Amino acid sequence: MRSWIWTLLLLVAAVGLAVGVRYHSGNVALLLPPYRVELSASLAALLLLITFIALHVALRTVAWTLGLPTRVREWRERRALAQQQQLLERGWIGLLEGRYARAEADMGNVADQTDVASRKVLALLSAARAAHAMQEYVRRDALLVRARDAAAADPALKPATMIVEADMLLDQHRPADALALLSQLHENGPRHMHSLRLELRAHRDLGHWADVLKLARTLSKRNALHPAASARMIATAAAGLLTSSDIVTRRAIWKDLKADERTLPEVALAAAAVFDADGEEARTRKVLEDAIETDFAPALLQAYARCGGDEIRPRLETAERWLQSRPNDPDLLQALGSLCLCGRLWGPAQRYLERSLAARSDPRTHALLASLFDRTNRGSDAVRHWRLATEAVVGLPVLKAAADTMLFDPVAAPQFESEEPVAPDRAAGL
Repeated sequence: MRSWIWTLLLLVAAVGLAVGVRYHSGNVALLLPPYRVELSASLAALLLLITFIALHVALRTVAWTLGLPTRVREWRERRALAQQQQLLERGWIGLLEGRYARAEADMGNVADQTDVASRKVLALLSAARAAHAMQEYVRRDALLVRARDAAAADPALKPATMIVEADMLLDQHRPADALALLSQLHENGPRHMHSLRLELRAHRDLGHWADVLKLARTLSKRNALHPAASARMIATAAAGLLTSSDIVTRRAIWKDLKADERTLPEVALAAAAVFDADGEEARTRKVLEDAIETDFAPALLQAYARCGGDEIRPRLETAERWLQSRPNDPDLLQALGSLCLCGRLWGPAQRYLERSLAARSDPRTHALLASLFDRTNRGSDAVRHWRLATEAVVGLPVLKAAADTMLFDPVAAPQFESEEPVAPDRAAGL
């Protein structure tokens, strides 16, 4: 649009000049002693215009010639930038595709060619990650040293180098070194979500359960962890704290746990084991009941079925109340059968265990029935259930005794090389 406006203005100016020259004729006298030159006004205007254009072209040519080195340098810089950009893109594509050797070579070329600190650090860190993926740890460490040196002049680049190095150290199962880097990073800068996740991994690998519990709660509040991962981390940390502390500390830890954290299966099992070892059977029962009402996990039900004589009756009453809403739950039926077996209630134990087997064949249920039949002098039934439990656990094949399933005739069976008569003392290894 602008070009059209300028063209229109130039046309108007040209028309105006032509009209003015036509209707205002005159002469232009140039006095150059001892000469006198007279020109018409139109010719003088034309000569002035030609002179102006020639002078303008000459000055632009001189300026273009003097700026040629600058333009050549800028062109070379643009070409180098385009080449580096192409190498960066190809290197990142190779890194994502798993072509680590090619990615490391491309990123190394970018780091050698560029003078921009941010681009050099990015290329070196990418090359280090490619070397790490190939388990070339010596080359990786050398590239990380170069990246730290390149980032020394710009404080904004240091966190990136430290986080990438800590991530690779965790992959290499060096949580102590990774934690030292992350602690230094958090002392001198903000605590970002990714660095907190890396710190959580480091504390988990080192068994620092108090720090794991604290970080898992923090990340869970900020939606930086998947709910399943957060629950697993909190459960592992709380269970570790409960099993590695004295009585006073365990009570304080249990009191500090939230209600939803106490009902996690792993936490409830650890707490139940601790309280049961301390002789607090009633508290153990309460912990397991709260957890089971939230999640009928098989491990919780099996722990609930293990108790002393005084706890059998209240636990049976609670389990039977649960059975009203879950009548075909094989794990709950198995737990009821186990409780009845511990209370020497042979008839109810058999009924619950057989109902559990009808819902699902389970080696533990077979073993409980076998133990029941052993105590009630039913040897053949006990042997049958022991065999079924063993076959399910060990994976033994079920041998059929029918004659039509035999591969060879017992009378005319082939003689193998190893089947030679062996004396009894030799067979016994004497």
